[in-house]
Amino acid sequence: MKIFIYPFVVILLLLTACSNTAPEPEQNTVYSATIYDTNLRVNKMKWISGEKLNLSAGNYELGEINNIFNQKGDKIDPSDLKIGDKIKIYLKPPVIIKETEPAQISAEYILKIIK
Repeated sequence: MKIFIYPFVVILLLLTACSNTAPEPEQNTVYSATIYDTNLRVNKMKWISGEKLNLSAGNYELGEINNIFNQKGDKIDPSDLKIGDKIKIYLKPPVIIKETEPAQISAEYILKIIK
């Protein structure tokens, strides 16, 4: 009976040791904002969590966004976001701000806040 238990205990110890070495998931920086124009242009940016970035209170255009979700977690199209919608923007550091008018930032994904 001990012959069968010993390999099981060794395997269990190895699995436990491996699970402790997994890297921590990267923390996204989260901002809330309001859609003010087409092309995913936002304003009223407010920091929620993560690394606080030096984003001024100006207007921004969210570029290269393919991951937009509603609160249920269903993927939605950018055209589903309307002027006045409140959203959460998840930014993956380092955040690059393109010096255009309005400034462009790329988000990891967007979550639409349903009223």
